[in-house]
Amino acid sequence: MTKFHHQKLPNHSDLLVGREPPNELSFRSDKLQIWYNNTDTPWKDDGLHMHLESDECFIVLEGALVVELEDKRVRVEAGEFCCFPVGLYHAVVDVETPAETLMIRAPSINDKVYK
Repeated sequence: MTKFHHQKLPNHSDLLVGREPPNELSFRSDKLQIWYNNTDTPWKDDGLHMHLESDECFIVLEGALVVELEDKRVRVEAGEFCCFPVGLYHAVVDVETPAETLMIRAPSINDKVYK
C-alpha cells in the first residue's frame, strides 16, 4: 500500500524526494527528485553539465541564482523559475544568499554528463 508522506521543511538544505533518501524526512521515489536548498552559504555546480534523460527545474523562493548556458548567463530571482530540458548544458555559477530554492528533476536517475 502506498503511504502518504508529510513533513515540515527543514531549516537547512536537504534531499526531500529521491532514489536514496538520506533520512526520515525524505520520501523515496524512482521517478522524481526534489532538493530543497536553504542556505546562507553560496554554492555552485562543478561545471557545465547536461542530463541524458531527465529535465531539471529550479524554483527560487528567496535570493537569486545565476545560471550559465553555453552562450549566456541568466539571473533567476525570487519568484522566478528556470527549466533545463534533456541535453541542454547548464550550470549554477553563483547563488545570492540568503537563498531558498527547490530543484526538481524527473526522472530521478543518475544521468549527469559534464562538458
